[in-house]
Amino acid sequence: MSSTDSSAEDHAYFQAIESSFIRWRGSPLLLSPSDWQLARQWHRQGIPLELVLETLEQVFVTRQARGAKGRVQGLRYCSPAVEKAWSARQELMATGERQAPPKLDLTERLHGLAKTLMETRNVPKDLADRVAALDGAPEEVEAALADLDREMIHQATADLSDASLTTIREAIEESLAKLDSRLDEAEATRMRERLLREAIRRRRNLPVLSLFATHPG
Repeated sequence: MSSTDSSAEDHAYFQAIESSFIRWRGSPLLLSPSDWQLARQWHRQGIPLELVLETLEQVFVTRQARGAKGRVQGLRYCSPAVEKAWSARQELMATGERQAPPKLDLTERLHGLAKTLMETRNVPKDLADRVAALDGAPEEVEAALADLDREMIHQATADLSDASLTTIREAIEESLAKLDSRLDEAEATRMRERLLREAIRRRRNLPVLSLFATHPG
């Protein structure tokens, strides 16, 4: 795998984890650079994305069931559970060796995404067909999916009423105000854009268009 392939896959893996974390946490909080490094480490260890997402769900559901107070502030809170689940998975597979990430089945992943899109309301009617028709090397397909994802979010944003969009933007500014002293202007702009994308995605229940996310994001 080339460094370009690896970087694109790391990013997609992290994006899917970040979207799931934000959804379960229940309020906007982008993951930190240290969280990115942790997710990258999981990916390089070969921990399947579906195992990470299932474990995140279990962690948050368990917290809710026991009435835990406060909010989870970062991905490291879930790290022990993820690592325990991965160790258990490896034991069941009767091997102590590091598991290499499975080779991507592009057709299967793309058809899975297309199926998810067909079951999602308020997305362009031809989007599923365009996703299913993608072809090429994994990094090329991932880049094309990223473009389609941005297009989908852009359209969903345009479809919102002015009042709804204002409400979302005000909530984002309140979140950023708490971090203002720690962010320079460029960082604040990037975070504002990411928070807006994730807020729109949650509001419209839109999937993440990535080879590493076949479920709604």
